[in-house]
Amino acid sequence: MTVESASSETLKTLVRRLADGVVAGPDDLMGIGECLNVIETIENHEDTPQVWKHDLEMVKRLFRGIILEESADPESDWHKIQAALKNFTGNGPDFSTENNTAAEEPPADASLGTAALENDSDEVGEHTPPKEHVPLEDAELIKDFIEEAKEHLASIELNIMSLEADPSDKEAINAVFRPFHSIKGVAGFLNLQAIHQLSHEVENILDEARSGAIEVTDAVIDVVLRAVDILKVLLKELEAALGDSEASLSSELVASFLKSLRNFDPQQPVGSQRSAEPPKVGEILVQKGLVEPVEVEKAAEAAKERGMKIGEVLVDEGNLSPQEVATALREQRHFKESTASVRVDTAKLDNLVDMVGELVIAQSMVLQNPEVQSIKDQKFQKDSVQLRRITAELQRISMSLRMVPIKSTFQKLIRLVRDLSKKSGKDVRLEMHGEDTEIDRNMVEEIYEPLVHMIRNAIDHGLETPEERKAMGKDPCGTIYLSAEQKGGNIIIELRDDGRGLNAAKIRAKAVERGLIGPDDNLEERALFELIFHPGFSTKDEITDVSGRGVGMDVVRRSVEDLRGKLEVSSVQGQGTRFELKLPLTMAIIDGMVISVGPERYVVPTVALRESLRPSRESYMTVHGSGEMIKVRHQLMPLIRLHDMLGVEPRFRNPWEGLILVVSEDQKSYCLLADEIIGRQEVVIKSLGAGLRHVRGLSGGAILGDGKVALILDVKGIVSGYEEGGQHGYDDRQRRVA
Repeated sequence: MTVESASSETLKTLVRRLADGVVAGPDDLMGIGECLNVIETIENHEDTPQVWKHDLEMVKRLFRGIILEESADPESDWHKIQAALKNFTGNGPDFSTENNTAAEEPPADASLGTAALENDSDEVGEHTPPKEHVPLEDAELIKDFIEEAKEHLASIELNIMSLEADPSDKEAINAVFRPFHSIKGVAGFLNLQAIHQLSHEVENILDEARSGAIEVTDAVIDVVLRAVDILKVLLKELEAALGDSEASLSSELVASFLKSLRNFDPQQPVGSQRSAEPPKVGEILVQKGLVEPVEVEKAAEAAKERGMKIGEVLVDEGNLSPQEVATALREQRHFKESTASVRVDTAKLDNLVDMVGELVIAQSMVLQNPEVQSIKDQKFQKDSVQLRRITAELQRISMSLRMVPIKSTFQKLIRLVRDLSKKSGKDVRLEMHGEDTEIDRNMVEEIYEPLVHMIRNAIDHGLETPEERKAMGKDPCGTIYLSAEQKGGNIIIELRDDGRGLNAAKIRAKAVERGLIGPDDNLEERALFELIFHPGFSTKDEITDVSGRGVGMDVVRRSVEDLRGKLEVSSVQGQGTRFELKLPLTMAIIDGMVISVGPERYVVPTVALRESLRPSRESYMTVHGSGEMIKVRHQLMPLIRLHDMLGVEPRFRNPWEGLILVVSEDQKSYCLLADEIIGRQEVVIKSLGAGLRHVRGLSGGAILGDGKVALILDVKGIVSGYEEGGQHGYDDRQRRVA
């Protein structure tokens, strides 16, 4: 190839990228930046005709107006840009350096597997196109692309499920469209034609779905999922070739797929049959164009003779790769799973869970009836045990129906971190663990906003700039760790960073300045950290568009507490900050300790309990200005008399005669005085209704086994009531004792 033709080929590639469109819309700032870079490269190219310069300059001017928000009508300007970019096609300006007449570009499919696509025969495999050989000049760029593409494919698979559940959801369509667009843009830049063309064709179908030109049917879903499977194969081949001079990609897979799209009918599924019986593996492989029907028949006979599976024979004889057979098996399994599932309205599901809860209560009431308990018949005893076992299992299964993986919430944060890191000028990566941990579906969306607030603060307040991190001997790229795990009846979500940590001295100074604490108050470090949850509290000296307005952490704590959870913070200066969210596994059932105070019974959530004990007489004391205290292992804790708070007459007024429940709230410990502990029990939560919803110290009610109602105590509300006014009565009692 001559220098002139090589230069022309370079220009042709640049113009093709511009024509394919690297911008998803006027809000796609990354795409606009990429497009402007391409335009600048074309302008500076020696073979660029002078007549192009005007259109290119106009596109740049319109883009600048959109970016700087100076455009009077961004939507109209965007349409002008689209029209201008469409002029840069193979049928528009001439790529040849010899003349200025229009040159014909090959059809869109021709960039991959030309031999196969020029063949009009419907027989797949009549001409097997050669593999695409891609030079790997910059291994680092390729490696970054592979990692990002894997994230995009995971996002597509996640959002395609939402789209299948609601095909009219425009946001779900956009959530699937954007990752394909990103993969296409970078693949074009790296000259990975197979990946670029495949992504481009699927993107076109999704763009039609976005505009309403076609409906999102099972066929469209099948196309997207099949494209994802092929992209995974191509990425795996690309990854395996890292370190070599070039990669060999299976462009025949792409060519076969694109060929099937020629007669694509949105009303007919592509590559899968939704019939009563799942398709056989051989049928799937033939539909994919990976093997001829004759070869499948031969493999089926050989499989019978050799006692093997058909897929094993095809791999053993070299007809297929293990990856291709595995993909077919996965499709078959997906079919089986889809035929065994049914969509249920969430309201019906909630009603089912409520009724199962009522069933458990009714069963307990019947079996605890004295008349029933007096029955000594052995068969009755055996049947009642069986009844308990069945209802317990039914309750467990019904509760699991409400559980969904927390992965959907975590995945949304990947884009957030990327955007905030660019906006703040910091290098940030997000590491996630435990995404498959399941949580009550009613809580999944509720915890998203608190996590967003904490991540914004971590990036803006916590993580240093790359220069600062280098000076401190840290990795220039900061890390945010997000994990979830189930412990007992709780979900523990941990978010931590490896940044500068909380500055206790600065927090103290700001608290004194705002009058939250006195200049002489001697607070422990963990108590100082709790001040960041005070409304409007911020140590940020300047407001940015990321954070610094003092709005956020109080909202975070309130949101977590509304979910009956707890939020704790710890930090080591120079090493980072750690937030721990402790949430109940489900919002429908609470694990609690049933206690008695006088004639009444109450339920204390075990999430707030540390221990229970009967104190000695010597451990009880009164401290002037602090009220009654109990000494537990050399630590003085305030005593809260539940009978005073709840307005009931107790059996025991002396702490050493009753029972103490040690609870933790806001990094402080308190002692709740009760008469006795009846036992630990999981109870179904019942609302108190609108009239009693805001009563401090109560969070709901529960029906116990004997049919009586027990109120569920809100430990935070009880502690807050004590702190705000409950101590005055104790001071009066101290004076009487003195």
